[in-house]
Amino acid sequence: MMKKMIAAGMAALFAFSTAICGSAITGFAEERNDLKFVYISKQLSHPWFIQEEMGIKKACEELGIEYTGIDSNNNDEKCLSDIDNAFSMGADALLICITNQSMGPNVADMCEKEGVALVTIDDNIERSDGTQVPHVGMPTGEVGELGGEALAEMATERGFFEDGNVVKVLQIDIPTNTVFAPRLDGYKKALMENTPLTEDDFIRVDANDATAEYEGNMQVASPIILAHPEVDYWIITGANDDCALAPLDVLQENGFDMTHTLGCGLGGYEMSLERFKAGEENYIAIVLRPDIEGYKAVYEAYNYIVNGEEMQENTFVSGSIANAENYLEFYPNGKLMSDQD
Repeated sequence: MMKKMIAAGMAALFAFSTAICGSAITGFAEERNDLKFVYISKQLSHPWFIQEEMGIKKACEELGIEYTGIDSNNNDEKCLSDIDNAFSMGADALLICITNQSMGPNVADMCEKEGVALVTIDDNIERSDGTQVPHVGMPTGEVGELGGEALAEMATERGFFEDGNVVKVLQIDIPTNTVFAPRLDGYKKALMENTPLTEDDFIRVDANDATAEYEGNMQVASPIILAHPEVDYWIITGANDDCALAPLDVLQENGFDMTHTLGCGLGGYEMSLERFKAGEENYIAIVLRPDIEGYKAVYEAYNYIVNGEEMQENTFVSGSIANAENYLEFYPNGKLMSDQD
């Protein structure tokens, strides 16, 4: 099953990489030069969103669309102000990764009132009537299952589940962001289906901020790990790269035998790349393509505005498993996609 999902993911990556690096996807409308698209990101300085913007810029360039990117810096008030600014600019479409999903209905109403096409990227939102705004992102549960299957296979091969071993799985969640829990649920489902692990073997804790960045995750993971000295083997399922790498580093700092650990990140940005280059064998990552998400979001909005084509409720971009042995398949020349010449 895992090999089929990886193969499918690789095929999708190849197909869309060809589209991004070459000419525009065939079958779309002819270029229109009077459109303005605005992308508002909750954290445009983050490697994930930098790469996402790369895909947006590429699509806008192909279509002759005037583009503006805005960083809301994880500030809800600024995000709302940025949306007003997008309207003032005369935006025809708003692409957004919102700072707080609870603001979704308000933002959807604002865009409808202004006649601005709205597409969410990464974090979905709902309208006031409970229906979802057109969304481009990852199939969150399935992506988590991909990571869980890979971890199960590795843990079994390395003897994690031999008689007498105490194995625990640490998961760090962000309860305020609805896209995190399905990822962790996917990991858990696959691990329980493919190993002897039971419900009692999973420890899920909440991140102490809304971004789940590395330092915050270190603070969350440390007391959990110290409270469980009986554990012989740790498996870390990351809802992003930070959520996996921070606990692994806590374990290393506390002198834990790192051959008794496994971690899977999700995203595969620079932090993961550095671990792969260092040859770490206890870490893998689900490499995703935020640039493809951004690219497809532009075309969703463009075809709606120009051709009157209905936007899809969900447009998914899946991922593939990268590790220290195969990472150059996903990072040409040992660089992130956003750093390619």
